[in-house]
Amino acid sequence: MTRKNIVGRLNDGLVSLMTSLGEKIGAVRYSSTRPDVPDKELLAMYKKSWVVKKYINKTADDMLKLPRKFSGDVDSSITKRIADAEKELKLNSVFHSALGWASLLGDSLIVAITDCADDQIALPLNLQSEDIVKFLVFRKGEYTPDSKVITDIRSDCFGEPLTYQLDVGTKQLRFHHSRCCRTKLGNHSIKDRAKFGTSDLQAPYEHIKTFDTAILSTGDTIQEANVDVLFIPGMNNQIAAGQEGQVREYARVMKDTKSSTGMLLIDAGDTQAQGRYEQKNAQFTGLSDVISKMAIVLAGALDRPITVLFGESASGFSSGEEDNKSYYETINGLQESRLRPMQDFADQFTLDKLAITESLTYEYPTIDSINEADEANRFSQYATGFNTLVTSSILTEEVAIREMINRGVLKTVTEEEIKGIVSAGGDSGSWGSYGTQTAAGAPAGAA
Repeated sequence: MTRKNIVGRLNDGLVSLMTSLGEKIGAVRYSSTRPDVPDKELLAMYKKSWVVKKYINKTADDMLKLPRKFSGDVDSSITKRIADAEKELKLNSVFHSALGWASLLGDSLIVAITDCADDQIALPLNLQSEDIVKFLVFRKGEYTPDSKVITDIRSDCFGEPLTYQLDVGTKQLRFHHSRCCRTKLGNHSIKDRAKFGTSDLQAPYEHIKTFDTAILSTGDTIQEANVDVLFIPGMNNQIAAGQEGQVREYARVMKDTKSSTGMLLIDAGDTQAQGRYEQKNAQFTGLSDVISKMAIVLAGALDRPITVLFGESASGFSSGEEDNKSYYETINGLQESRLRPMQDFADQFTLDKLAITESLTYEYPTIDSINEADEANRFSQYATGFNTLVTSSILTEEVAIREMINRGVLKTVTEEEIKGIVSAGGDSGSWGSYGTQTAAGAPAGAA
């Protein structure tokens, strides 16, 4: 064969290889006509898959792990009254249920039930004449958005349904949108105006199935690690003669005998057909690495660190702090986009019930846990810094104390204690003189 023919065949082979690779890449398509995962399957995944259940519950739990913090000069008595009112209305449970349904099915609805007449629920909310009774949570499929939408472009609810219909038994209740707080996930244009939102599980659905299948297959492989194989002379003839019951009984006796005595008795057969025994052993080399890699892929698809999703500690050169920090930022982003609208919706009822007219702002603290050594070091740095600012007359004592409270350095200081600290500092010229008075009138602990 000439050199020219060899080069030509090599080029043809490379072209064929690249063509086949291109065909495989082209086989992966992302079509908008592909149907979404049905709600029934999503509900079944939540019940049957521990990964899905942990993802849904853990996300909602962490979003509500710590209470919100009010900003500015807010009296502690006001925050306590708000917390008591929220506890009475069971808002934590309401938010948890709404967040979970929204993440699982892509849509949830919180409905405010007031003391108005039944024929008034289809009309706009009037807090001047109505008081909140309770909040109810409905998942996708339990309510129907109205086909009529809000067309006022200046409205915050532009493009949203005017009312929501609830099917309760044989009755159909229609609630005005001002009485409802809907969480609709996904990005949808006004033009397509999708009726419901998109589940958090739609995109990672295939990865979840692949992981669950791999775990199930691994379990089957382990169970079949040692398989006993018996070669029985004339077995096919016995089955053909209708004696499969005898074959089955023989296998059961052999299994029980080996299990109880460790011995296996088989017919040696004759020179034409000999009976024998073998054992097949499965190999697990590299199996754990495959499962670990699939767990990492699934954690990435669900946007959760492997330490949170699987409870596995960080390995190698990674401490896991970077992944945890990213997770805390993800939770904070979900709090702002999903929890805050629910909280603002409920606040209009609780603040009206408590007759609180002042405007309140709040933020969600990070759920990052700090050990005692770090917390002590943090307290020392803040105390030293604020003491310098106060002694240099840059800040007043009250501003310094409230800043330390706002940063979570001082957690149990009340308004009365703040006033006592400030007044003691004003009388003595030094804010360090506040404390329990001794018989001589000096603060306890003073030299």
